[in-house]
Amino acid sequence: MNTADNVSCELRRIEHEIDNYYKSNPLLKLPFGTAAWSLLTYAEDYILRAMTDGIQEPQLLASEFACELGHSLWWLFNTCKSEGKIPSVFDGNLHNTSKDLFELGKKYESFVFAYTCFSRDWIELNVKGSTIQPTEDFFTGMEYEVYNILIDWRERKEALSSMNIDSFPTDVIHNSLRIEGDRFRYEFNTRIVTDVITYLRPIFDRMFLLPNEWKFSRYTLADFQKVFEVICAIAHIHRRARLMAVPLGTNNRGCADNIYMMTYGELIRRVAKCSDMSPVKVQSILDDLTYGNSGVRHPDPALQPLIRLNSKHYAIVPHLWICSAAERNLTALLNKLPSEKRIYAELVDEKEVLMKKNTTTDLPNADFKLISGNVSNLGDVDLAIINHSEKACLLLELKWFIAPTTARERIEKSEEIEKGISQVIKLKRAFADNYSPLLDKLNIDSNYRLEGVVVSQNWIGYANAQSTKVPVIRGDHLIEKLKVTENLQSTIEWLKDREYLPKEGKHFKMVDGDPLTIGNWNLKSPEIELLVRDTFFPL
Repeated sequence: MNTADNVSCELRRIEHEIDNYYKSNPLLKLPFGTAAWSLLTYAEDYILRAMTDGIQEPQLLASEFACELGHSLWWLFNTCKSEGKIPSVFDGNLHNTSKDLFELGKKYESFVFAYTCFSRDWIELNVKGSTIQPTEDFFTGMEYEVYNILIDWRERKEALSSMNIDSFPTDVIHNSLRIEGDRFRYEFNTRIVTDVITYLRPIFDRMFLLPNEWKFSRYTLADFQKVFEVICAIAHIHRRARLMAVPLGTNNRGCADNIYMMTYGELIRRVAKCSDMSPVKVQSILDDLTYGNSGVRHPDPALQPLIRLNSKHYAIVPHLWICSAAERNLTALLNKLPSEKRIYAELVDEKEVLMKKNTTTDLPNADFKLISGNVSNLGDVDLAIINHSEKACLLLELKWFIAPTTARERIEKSEEIEKGISQVIKLKRAFADNYSPLLDKLNIDSNYRLEGVVVSQNWIGYANAQSTKVPVIRGDHLIEKLKVTENLQSTIEWLKDREYLPKEGKHFKMVDGDPLTIGNWNLKSPEIELLVRDTFFPL
């Protein structure tokens, strides 16, 4: 888990046992190609059944899938010998062994989160017998985490609702579908990929927000988007073919073919043809997207979802691509690549400029005056919205960081939120002290009402990063509120009262989940149960 040294000797000993428990799984004794194919086949079957059978809320499944798969795939990658044959039929024993390893990875992530929070002094961990118990106060204020989940799901639902369901080319797949035992096959051509990309356009348009002319060392963001769209379309086509094949009689739910495999040369040629790009540029992008490539020391399937099983076979796991936050994952990946990290760092400042531009463009009220810039001894005012007729000013501290997924990232980004809150408090104190450079910059006087808010593009942090003095909200949510009300005072009250947050008992509830067990150790912590079935976006 790589937690800090302030962990007690007892908890360190327990951590060591938990960290090494995966080694007892028989999958670790197989070559990587065989073991990874089996694990990925199980994982794809798991999420498809969970989504179609309603085992878990789809918004939670999509956000957690790559993270949960990450641990078990890394164990294989780091332990197994290379190469290995790909099974041609479903193997029940391998499937069950893969289930055990995947489920272990899911549970392990919760242990990692608990230990990481403990190492950063966010929570206390108490050991009672064989049970590790986090302090309950960490699980108060869970409305902030639920807010992140529900707003993300709203965006995806709106994109889905704007698609024409009838435009997905199911007839082409159905007419060519052939089933034989565990296997299914269908004809594949450039036209169907193009049609599916058109069908998915509403999702892609919401997924990619950064300037497509951003240029890295070997390709642009627009180049990456084209490649991603082709492979995501392939993933959707293959998923749909499997959904058609199962009721038609393919054995074992079509698991033997539920991940899409091809040689690297075939993949490059197909993506180049469907994207109308040069094979050289396609190869550069696919090399970066291949799990464990490009100098990444601890690969993550969310960032590198193309899995090289052996020297011949590459695997496309449909839901790794379908559930991907592609732009977020690319920026996180670029930040890890030695050849791209410096270039990406130079582009990061453009995010705030773009966020500021989007905010100023989307606000329709002519009475809103927008000001930004540096104030002597105070630093930057990212953006101030002022309504002189209302004598009101709202200071916006803008944050557009890479959306966190791991426990460590979430703690680090919560610290970024806290820094933003501190800057707003600093500006509010200066206003209370009638600091003339600030008043002059904003063109207001002490009779105005001045409040502040941290505006995050993608994540608002946990409850323990919050302040009663400064709310934190997602950018698109604040903009929509200002559009609806066109009134700054009422928006300030709405923010102050935290009316934008979900309410426990109405939108979600905390339930006592079953203890998670790894080896001899149990971890007990509450779980979120969502009560919302419709879009959550209070205005």
